[in-house]
Parts: sequence; C-alpha cells; structure tokens
Amino acid sequence: MSAVLAAAEFLFVTQGYNGTTTEQIGQLADLTKGSVYFYYGTKEGVLLELLNRVQANVLEPYLQILQDQGLSPVERMTKYLERAGRIALEHPGSMLLPIVVSIEMAGTESEAARRVKAGYNRIAREVRNVLELGQASGAFRSDLSSSDMARLLISTGDGIMLECLRQNLRIDVHRLVRTLKAVVLTGLQIASGTPRDIEADDGPSVIDVLRGNLHD
Repeated sequence: MSAVLAAAEFLFVTQGYNGTTTEQIGQLADLTKGSVYFYYGTKEGVLLELLNRVQANVLEPYLQILQDQGLSPVERMTKYLERAGRIALEHPGSMLLPIVVSIEMAGTESEAARRVKAGYNRIAREVRNVLELGQASGAFRSDLSSSDMARLLISTGDGIMLECLRQNLRIDVHRLVRTLKAVVLTGLQIASGTPRDIEADDGPSVIDVLRGNLHD
C-alpha cells in the first residue's frame, strides 16, 4: 500500500492526475494494476488516501500552530512560516498535490476537489484570524485587508513549491524560511494606519473568464 501511494504521488505531481493511469501506478510500484484496484478500488481512491496524508502532513500541523493561544500573533506567523519550510522539505508531495487537484479539478464537484477547497479555506480562515488579532493589537499593519493578506500568504507558499518543481530546485529549508520571514513578516508589520476599504466591484472568477473564452 505504501508503494502504491508513493508511486501515485510521484506520478500525480509530475504528470498530473488525469495524465496518470492505474496501470502506470502499478508499474512504478512494481505491482499489477489489479493490486492497485485491490487496495484502493479506483484511481480516485488512491487520490483520496493521498489527501488524507495531506491533512495529516500539512493541514493539521498548520492548524495546531495558528490556533495556539499561548503564542502571540507574530509568534504564530513565525512558526507557521517555519513549519511550511519543514513540510516542504519532508513532505513536498503533500504540498504539491492540492495544487494539482485545484487546477485539474477546478469547477468540478468531485470529492477530491471539495476536500482540497475546504482545506485551503480552513487555513485561510485561521491565517486571517491571526492577522486580525495582530491588527487589533497593533502588531500587524491595518491598512490592508486581512483576507487579502491571508490569500497572499497561502499563494506565496504554493508559488514557492511550484517554482521548486518547475526548476527542479533543491529545497534549502534554512534559506527558504529565512527569506520568507524577512519578506513576509516585515511586510506585515510595516507602518499600520487606519483600515481602508477599497471601493471596487468584484471581478469575474477565473473559471468564468475561461468559460467565456470558449464562445469568443
């Protein structure tokens, strides 16, 4: 079962979920396609089991830090960034797989897409809560939306992992965390002022834009 999961994670991340067959998973794991079906039923069953590992490796450690009331907002964000670096080193597949699912299953109602979206939303809520605590105490700037800053933090983590995959970069966790803390924490704490809401209409969703292009 461990061999099947390792093979599937590698293939899903490097060539996509839709581009991977159950037979390829079996071959890479030195098993038959029938063995994969025996353990997990379907390719989707393998994916869902991998998403269980994402929850254990990524989501739960993040939530534990972000919800730690014994830490100040700055300490929580610092530890959050440090933990991100360690997870990137120890479980890169668990950080990349939700990105793959988000892209390949965008706009679908699949169980995998639902779970990934829920996970991202939960982290975003907890990051936003920490940012708002920091804004209330004066530790973080209050001239920007906590929701926007939370989205930026999460997308920055995804972007770093994508760049490492794209360039086949070695993950130097110490340099990564040092850079993240220097850029992110400094940006969060630069001169705060009275909150300012920007008056702007909501733009279209990415899916709506792509769908609209089909009829152009």
